[in-house]
Amino acid sequence: MATATTLAPGASAPPGFARDARRCHGDSRSECAVVHGDNLDAMRRLARAGFAGRFRCAYFDPPFNSGRRFVEYDDALSPAAWLSAVRERLACARDLLAADGAIFVEIDDTEVGALQVAMDELFGREQRVSTVTVVRSAATGHKAQNRGPVNVTDFLLVYARDRARWRPNRLVRERATYDRAYRTWLDDPGAPCARWRFRPLGERVREALGRAPTRAETERFAVDNAGHVVRFAQPRFEAVSRAAQALIERSRREPARVLRLRRPGRRDLLLRAGNRVLFLADKVVQIDGRPRLVEPLTNVWDDVPFQGIAREGGARFVRNKKPEALLARILSLATDPGDWVLDAYLGSGTTAAVAHKMGRRWIGVERGDHLDAMCLPRLRRVVDGEDPTGASRTFSWQGGGGFHVWT
Repeated sequence: MATATTLAPGASAPPGFARDARRCHGDSRSECAVVHGDNLDAMRRLARAGFAGRFRCAYFDPPFNSGRRFVEYDDALSPAAWLSAVRERLACARDLLAADGAIFVEIDDTEVGALQVAMDELFGREQRVSTVTVVRSAATGHKAQNRGPVNVTDFLLVYARDRARWRPNRLVRERATYDRAYRTWLDDPGAPCARWRFRPLGERVREALGRAPTRAETERFAVDNAGHVVRFAQPRFEAVSRAAQALIERSRREPARVLRLRRPGRRDLLLRAGNRVLFLADKVVQIDGRPRLVEPLTNVWDDVPFQGIAREGGARFVRNKKPEALLARILSLATDPGDWVLDAYLGSGTTAAVAHKMGRRWIGVERGDHLDAMCLPRLRRVVDGEDPTGASRTFSWQGGGGFHVWT
């Protein structure tokens, strides 16, 4: 990864930029910055100024080419003109990404096909990580009158600079429903596994409540006592080691016993009657001080609220704004505290606001007049600890830091 020059406290902008002291805010030692200008030119200047290979994550929310014209920008280009403009900017972003970095580009179904072809060519198809479907609305209101499928999704095209070196963080999300395969109670998980005693979960809950439990009560009891709740699952015999295969065969011959295979660096393999013993506790985490059942993050994000965000951050940006929760998920997945984040279509400042609250360093680019009317006031509120909305509560944000404005 290339090494970039770190600015000294209160220093002027890096080579090729001018620092607008009137619009800077907060701690002058901050390395975070907003570039007021054209994003293609800005990214080229960033590369020449030593930022090539610096950014662990880039998030782009380009115009979707919807055929409409907004106050802030023109979203009605020919397909060829739109693709040419986006492709040039993606090429610049590729050079700014760190070797272990990734880019997330949000788009709807208007240009998603052309965009994926372009990104396959620019980044390499082998660097494609995922296409995430983001559910942003429901089939209600006037949209429900449409003939044919109602469009309620955006897409995130995710590409790594070098997929072999990209190491995303493991994320989970709360399950909407209980996994009913976990219906067995283990009386004594602390005992040697050869002496474990199993019985139906419902029996144990009835014993605890002194009456027949409801389904909701059974599920809550299970999650609250997840270290005692298990399921049995057939292992993929061909996918495990020879030692595991031998133990599976032995377990089938001795179905009344629980057998254990210790695996350094991995969870022990526990077997009963040839089936794996899986604990509900491995799917439970503490959220807001309470145990919650979770599942691994998938490529369908239907739990990010898009409704009621028009005034999030104090920046009203109707129909063009993304939720702070969406950016928080992206940055949680792709970055760690202190990492650099780039947004070349900064808009109302959502990416910068969330990155700041999460302790990431960031650079955003925006050329429109709404930079002064909307984006910079929002970021000043973040720095001053006057923004209680969005990701502030999630990350216990109280204010701090600062940012520069470069031209």
